[in-house]
Amino acid sequence: MDPVTILKNVCQTALTIREIVKDVKANQQQCKRLSQRIDAINSALKAMTDKDLQRNELQKSLNNYWRCIEYCCGFVTQFRDEKSWFSKIFDKQNDKEKFQEFNRRLTECATDLNLGINLKQIFDRKLDMSDQATDLDVIKSKRDEVAKLMTQKQHEELRFMERMEQNTNQLHNSFKHTLEQCILKRSEPLKAQTIAEEEHAFLHIPYYDLVLEKRIGQGEFADVYRGKWLPHDHKVAIKVFRIQYIDATVKRGIVNEISIMQRIHYDHVLNIYGACMEPDKYALIVEYMSLGSLYDILRRQVKQFSWSDRYSIATQMVKGVNYLHNLPKPIIHRDIKSLNILITEQGKDFLVKVADFGLAKICHETSRQSSYAPLVGALPWKAPELFTIHGNHTKASDVYAMGVVLWELATGCEPYANTDVSMISVCVSQGQRMNIPSNVPSSVAELISKAWAHEPQKRPTCQELLNSIKGIVLELDINNKPTTDAACVELEIITSPHTTGQSSLVNHININIKWKQHGVTIAGENGYGNQLSQLSRPQGIYVDDDHQTIYIADFGNDRIVEWKYGAKNGQVVVGRNGKGNRSDQLHWPTDVIVEKINDSLIICDYKNRRVVRWSRQNGDNGETIISDIDCYGLTIDKNSDLYVSDYVKNEVRRWKQGEKEGTIVAGGNGKGKHLNQLHCPTHIFVDKDHSTYVSDSFNNRVMKWMKGAKEGIVVASGKDEGNSLTQLSYPWGVVVDHLGNVYVADSNNHRIMRWCEGSCEGSIVVGGNEEGEQPNQFNYPRGLSFDVQGNLYVVDYWNHRIQKFDIDSELNLYEDLGKLASHMNDYDMSIQRRQKSLVVKEQNQLTTNSNIGEAKNLMGKFIKR
Repeated sequence: MDPVTILKNVCQTALTIREIVKDVKANQQQCKRLSQRIDAINSALKAMTDKDLQRNELQKSLNNYWRCIEYCCGFVTQFRDEKSWFSKIFDKQNDKEKFQEFNRRLTECATDLNLGINLKQIFDRKLDMSDQATDLDVIKSKRDEVAKLMTQKQHEELRFMERMEQNTNQLHNSFKHTLEQCILKRSEPLKAQTIAEEEHAFLHIPYYDLVLEKRIGQGEFADVYRGKWLPHDHKVAIKVFRIQYIDATVKRGIVNEISIMQRIHYDHVLNIYGACMEPDKYALIVEYMSLGSLYDILRRQVKQFSWSDRYSIATQMVKGVNYLHNLPKPIIHRDIKSLNILITEQGKDFLVKVADFGLAKICHETSRQSSYAPLVGALPWKAPELFTIHGNHTKASDVYAMGVVLWELATGCEPYANTDVSMISVCVSQGQRMNIPSNVPSSVAELISKAWAHEPQKRPTCQELLNSIKGIVLELDINNKPTTDAACVELEIITSPHTTGQSSLVNHININIKWKQHGVTIAGENGYGNQLSQLSRPQGIYVDDDHQTIYIADFGNDRIVEWKYGAKNGQVVVGRNGKGNRSDQLHWPTDVIVEKINDSLIICDYKNRRVVRWSRQNGDNGETIISDIDCYGLTIDKNSDLYVSDYVKNEVRRWKQGEKEGTIVAGGNGKGKHLNQLHCPTHIFVDKDHSTYVSDSFNNRVMKWMKGAKEGIVVASGKDEGNSLTQLSYPWGVVVDHLGNVYVADSNNHRIMRWCEGSCEGSIVVGGNEEGEQPNQFNYPRGLSFDVQGNLYVVDYWNHRIQKFDIDSELNLYEDLGKLASHMNDYDMSIQRRQKSLVVKEQNQLTTNSNIGEAKNLMGKFIKR
């Protein structure tokens, strides 16, 4: 490094020291003196000429000086630490010797630099002694504070050690439970079936994969913690139920409710990642929302909402509940309140999600077995009919509760804040409602009054609430804040939660998961043919966990087959009338997805050059929604926009509702291998950020095109065709997980690969054992997908079958054993270190039972020394 660069670094470090010294909590005078002496040396250095700086012998001296002041910087920093400055003082007195050492080293550095300055004057020992005396006087004045802080620190260390020991025991019990479950699955068939049913119902997250960091909420039946889901290194919220035991009947009910909850994926409904169902540890693992609940935000006044913000929050809340109410099997929330309306920041706007749908049923089941008496937390939001003997939760009672939340949002006040709890039910039952202040717009006041109307039949539906909010926004002409997709108030019935049939469930795949290497044939096990138990060159696949079904584009048979989980035969749902171009026929379908908003199938009808929609309720005829397109792969994003790859035009287009031409989102610059080109794109995937991933088959690569980008980024391969781990050969199906890892069907290499984000090479997930028809082989795999459990489904093209590869729980368990052993060893070592530290402190007479008075005496003895 040249002298000029070193000198710049020296000046920057000196500036840092100067800033740190302003905030030190102890030894202020000695720290300040060090900073002043460094500045004096630097002033002399800055006066050097360029010729002086180029002297060979200067570079070594400058380097030594730079290292010295770097050490000084670290030394003074410790006295700024709010949590430990006092212990530094107590353990090391006032660091008299350390300051002397730094002053000596600075003197030596200045001498070596030959700066021609008066070092005796700058490093005057009398000044050092005066500084030490001044700093010691300050310490004397703070001895009460230091003693108190030392005692607090001692107690914190003890509590920390207790938590670590407790956590180690919990980790041990969690792993023991998982191991017992694996043994039961092998040794007891009846229990194995029950365990398998539970495992299939939702993602089971073992307790040893969770870290509880801070309690952020407390409800009637559970405590909520901010925490981490370790395999994903993902911040989550963990809702731990206060219950020690549940019987088999109650457990079945809870498993069923969680299964339903986990399959709900919508922009304004809180994501549920999975659950922990271990003895003494019952918890839900859900999405973390940084701002917390609307209730807390309004109480703490951490955010000041404009009216534009309030309309946006109201709209998103109602959309979430509206979605639940309009599912094929409608869900009544049963516990809507501002505590369950969660908010996080999204750029300059707010993203709102409805939480705890379905939990009311779980809490009802568990309350009879809980030692905690239920609180009255939901009373202010309870509809009048629910106070009657035969009152049941309905969509209308949900709307009533939203009316109370809208009142909170409009006023910023707490509902029934000054009303005795025993009187709330009486007032509500008699038709009395809270006063709506005059500063609330009349249209908003009218909306609230309708929502909390006494008679359920007089309350609006969620859709009518949405329409009213949009009308209010238009009427008041709110333009003071731009809206985003999350905050838009367009008129709609339901926004589709469906993205690709995959992106809603690949959240559950982590980089450490392994799959069994021998697949099970779940469709087409009777080989090539056109019978209901057979397939012919299948291409695309869609896994519909909601209905325990997979849909297969049976390319060679010109049909779409619906195959129920575990069934021996499929059912033809599209294309019963043979090959052709009529509205009731298909010709070489290549891909299929479910469009949940219309309860329809959308199909790439490749040979007929069209994309068609078929109702799942009445599938006699299809409707052409895009024509004159050499379509191959398709997907839908969270806004219900349709994406289709054009195999001949070498492009991918996005079609919004009602569009005729579509917008190019990838390729569109002719056939080629430049970054703005594609060559025969096949399957595609769109992530939550609207980035489009394309299997660019003839270029032997997977491309990522970010929203609005003119060029793509190569995220898998990009080299010439080959079979090494850095190459692909005609990639086909593609799926991307929440971490950006790409899963791709490497067709001509007969394998499925995973490319971690930013990696130059991939790894083989399954296959790679040459072309063949054995359970661990493929013959040109095409489509792929995952179910909600993370099990892998592969379309095995020339073997005319669909293969399922289950997660290898035993292999993953053994790997978890290694991780757990490492965790427990780390905890044990940490506890031992803490114990040794405590022993040392006890020897210094500051024991766990020491009080502030004893600490003060010790400080007095120390000062006299």
